[in-house]
Amino acid sequence: MARRTPPTRRLSSADVRALRQAASRFGGDAPARKAEALGKTSARLVDRPRVLLEYRDALQFMLAYPESPGLYRAAARALARVDAMAPALPAGARRALSGSGVPGSDVTATLTLDIARWLVRQHRGAAEIDSFDARGRPLADVLSLALPSIEAELAASATASLALLDDAKGSATSRLAFLVESIDTIKASPAVRGHLFDSLAAYVTVRAGGTLSRAAVGRLATAPFCHVAPLEKTLAEPRVLMDEPPPSPLPLTARQRSALIDTARATLSVLARETDPLTWPSRDGIALYELARGTSIALYPMHPARRFALDSHTGYLLMKNGVPVGYGGGWPFLATCRTGINVFPAFRGGESSWLFAQVLRVYRHHFGVSRFLVEPYQFGAGNREGLLSGAFWMYYRLGFRPVDRALRKTAAAEFERIGKISGYRSPLSAMRALAESDIALDLAPIDAAMQVDAGALSLAVSHHVAHRHGGDRRAAESAAMKRAADALGAGDRGGWPAAEARAFRSLAQVVALVPDLDRWTAAERAACVALMRAKGAADDAPYFRALAAHRRLAEGMLAIVRRRSPATRQCPR
Repeated sequence: MARRTPPTRRLSSADVRALRQAASRFGGDAPARKAEALGKTSARLVDRPRVLLEYRDALQFMLAYPESPGLYRAAARALARVDAMAPALPAGARRALSGSGVPGSDVTATLTLDIARWLVRQHRGAAEIDSFDARGRPLADVLSLALPSIEAELAASATASLALLDDAKGSATSRLAFLVESIDTIKASPAVRGHLFDSLAAYVTVRAGGTLSRAAVGRLATAPFCHVAPLEKTLAEPRVLMDEPPPSPLPLTARQRSALIDTARATLSVLARETDPLTWPSRDGIALYELARGTSIALYPMHPARRFALDSHTGYLLMKNGVPVGYGGGWPFLATCRTGINVFPAFRGGESSWLFAQVLRVYRHHFGVSRFLVEPYQFGAGNREGLLSGAFWMYYRLGFRPVDRALRKTAAAEFERIGKISGYRSPLSAMRALAESDIALDLAPIDAAMQVDAGALSLAVSHHVAHRHGGDRRAAESAAMKRAADALGAGDRGGWPAAEARAFRSLAQVVALVPDLDRWTAAERAACVALMRAKGAADDAPYFRALAAHRRLAEGMLAIVRRRSPATRQCPR
């Protein structure tokens, strides 16, 4: 009689909790406990979605914070096993994993044309159109701009958008691929084609797995940094760390830059997240900083054609031992940078404060800023997860303080309670109150000229155009260009790259409003021309550093925003 193979024991939540608790401890017998817990879980059946997700999070945490190379490799093998099992789960179980990024799961959301195009070209089969929102523009209206006139009847006779796509696309391509390729044939600017795609309100289902999941994993380290001592939950002197210049960015090939874009996009797309710098990156401006403890930070400046005229959004992907652990961005302008961080759930409980301090260190020196601002959403305003996580206190421990003076006192009193009362957690009412103000971290003294808000300058230009030029924006731009070019000595711009000329034209509308522009020195004028051109470079960090160093321009910007009526007769034409 044949012996029966005993059924494989199912992985339980208790097993995963034991593994996660072991993964968070370091030193002494911790490596042996981790190996034992990992050995138990690696042999068990993983067939319940919540347990699978918790287990996967624990394994990812071990990849970011391993205690030995052996444990790192064991966690990588266990993660590969889980990711291979997940797509075989029943459909109902996979639906419970929606939006988690687990292979086999999917998420449905609206995408930009650029991300849809990237999915079609780089990760074939990973995305497909699910439906169209009834409030969107009729598909037939948009396709009529792309289809040959002989096929006009096809669009005119369609009764439903999906049916129209299925009739038009043929069997060799997907709905999404056909739609992307069709819109790309329309004779219009990239921005207009993007707006047309957005207007359709197409819901796209993105499926994690295959090349998309492999890209999202990042680049696992061949020699991981191993934590043999407890994690650094807080920093004794965060400002000392931020003051220290980071090592120079690594030299990158075109292929490496493309891989960094692919990793960041894949990481966010399976979570239905998208940020402007990853949608419209400036490939040649991407920078990668390799820092201590297996940490690396990739910076993604926006493409020159997509940047705002004054400030610009530079995104980042934060990695630990090659594993993406968080993302965010910064909006530098003069000496101030608005910023924030999103740490992925799997890595909370790690070294989030230390990691964010490294981000601030990189941004400080890369862009030449001295002040960081965080908006209330990042730690709770309209963001319940931010309230419950106590994100405010991570920022507070790094030196951030409420801009509002009354809330600064409230925060100090609440922080004192945390230190004095064992196990005390700030009530949600207190956290909501603290989320009513920006918080700021000042790393060096800066005055009002270095804190001018880009939005206030933009409004000043709008007022000037409305009141001095009757709303005629072409006339206003022409007048600003003439004044700025004449005053700065930038008359011959024929040989400039198109992006630099465009940046100069945009910035001229602010520079032309500077009251004492005609009294600047030759060096101040030359420096202003150089920084205006730098705004259009692939890497706009030199622009921000030069802007923060141009004291005369900063004072002129302050004068513009301080005028009671920025568009009155006091403004130069």
